[in-house]
Amino acid sequence: MMLPYRSSSSTPIMQTLSPELSPPASDSSPADSSGTSSYDVESIKPTAMPMQTVFSSQTGEAHPSQQHSAQVWESHKAEIRRLYLEENRPLKEVMAIMRQKGFRATVRMYKSRFDKWGFSKNNSKKDVIAMLQVQRQRSAVGKRTAFHRNGKEVAIDAYLKRKGISQYDLVEPGIAENLPENLRCLTPPPESPKALHSPGNLSLQELVLQCARDLAWNWYCPPDTPLVACAAHYRGDELRCAITDITNADWLFSVGQYERGGAMCEQGFRSLHLVFKKPSIYGLLHLLITVLDASNKGVVKEIWRYLSAYASAVRLDGPLARLFQGMWKYLSTHDYEEFWEFVFECTEKLLLVEEHHSGLPADTLPRLYPILFIPRAYQYRSEPYRRLQSRCDFQRLVQGPMPTAIEELTVFQATELLILGNQTLWQGDRVFELANTVLENTKGIAYNTEFFIYIALTSLAHYHRNQFLLKEDPIAKESDHQLSVHYLEQIVSVMEGQWDPDMGYLLGELERLEHWYREAGDIDQADAAHIRWKNALEAIPKDFVRGQKGILH
Repeated sequence: MMLPYRSSSSTPIMQTLSPELSPPASDSSPADSSGTSSYDVESIKPTAMPMQTVFSSQTGEAHPSQQHSAQVWESHKAEIRRLYLEENRPLKEVMAIMRQKGFRATVRMYKSRFDKWGFSKNNSKKDVIAMLQVQRQRSAVGKRTAFHRNGKEVAIDAYLKRKGISQYDLVEPGIAENLPENLRCLTPPPESPKALHSPGNLSLQELVLQCARDLAWNWYCPPDTPLVACAAHYRGDELRCAITDITNADWLFSVGQYERGGAMCEQGFRSLHLVFKKPSIYGLLHLLITVLDASNKGVVKEIWRYLSAYASAVRLDGPLARLFQGMWKYLSTHDYEEFWEFVFECTEKLLLVEEHHSGLPADTLPRLYPILFIPRAYQYRSEPYRRLQSRCDFQRLVQGPMPTAIEELTVFQATELLILGNQTLWQGDRVFELANTVLENTKGIAYNTEFFIYIALTSLAHYHRNQFLLKEDPIAKESDHQLSVHYLEQIVSVMEGQWDPDMGYLLGELERLEHWYREAGDIDQADAAHIRWKNALEAIPKDFVRGQKGILH
């Protein structure tokens, strides 16, 4: 601590220094134009402290007060803590008690020392934000949370009520890396168990929104993270891999590949608990989409049964656990098609909520658009997804000018192409232009171009396919048919003879290719495509094990 000393004939002398304690008059002492100089008073021995007059606000009496060294303060720390924090005495009362024991200091000195010690009775905005962020992360995985400051529970709700605000007015993007030293995060003792009744539609829909709201504020992909980083982060996530494996398993079951599907299903369920361990709004929406996608009812039932049982087994009691348990109870007591319609309705309503009024961070929903356009196998029903995709608005995703870096620009262009293409059934000049632009951009990107190429080629294939269906002239129709299957041939050639669990959807394009050939009357090509599809299925390993960089087999 640095104290200034001033000398002026017109200013009353507030401090009396003995000659040996006067500041040295040397060039090394900092001084300003007014003659002010400073030195470190904590380096002075406590037996020779400068004295300062301190007036009592209650008695008006003057008491001499000393500048104490850090060691002297530390020697009284426990006593001051007991009086100020544990007994909750006002600072003036603490000062009076300490003066009776021969320790004198000013209010300013006490407050300065309290800042260093972390002696605080009140909640600051920064502390409340940190506590709310930690509370949300723990709540998402089913953990109850209580905060203690200096041994006493912190009443966050009282702070919010006093300020007249809600917790969503305070929460900021990102994660609170560290709570202040005087704050501790604890799991309080369990309350008396409550019977979980089968929830109705409205309560489950509200749970979906609550989980989305909590998870959107999670550390996983904060709202201020660029779209490219969010997409890349989730693509490499273990939970994404687990859900993808279950999707692949469901597709293999549907085409009669039971042994291969069983291996992938087992692999996926092995990591499905990560929905609790690494919760994110991306994973929640991906899971809902997978349930809507699945053709095997047994797989869907097992997903909800497993997640409900896991939450019960490890005694989780948060919104996410209650959602999965509620979904399982709903599925157990309703017709499957009714349950499917309900999950679809929950998903659609989530995409329609007003972020500002629902507690979601700004731009949460546009950042989820890529999840809605995850490629799916040919035989899956497309109409429900076209309805969900119609809820996407590319303009909500673009804030300000488009990025200039080729990688990031291509992500935005590919997303616009997916949204526009699905909403227009791949018609219009803009679809054709975007598809060719994305395809051209991939030449300037060093890696991870497969998905962009897939999007561009698929878009061009569908564009010409629709031209084929709309035109009357036989010659024009034949030209567009040849172009449509040409682009599909380029797509399926990527996968033939190999297997990538993250690009399994490409095998579905072989089925599409066969169908397009047959519809155009090209039976020989259709039969050949069917054989190629069967051979591609045989390339999938029966003992599938996912590795860090692909698969192990």
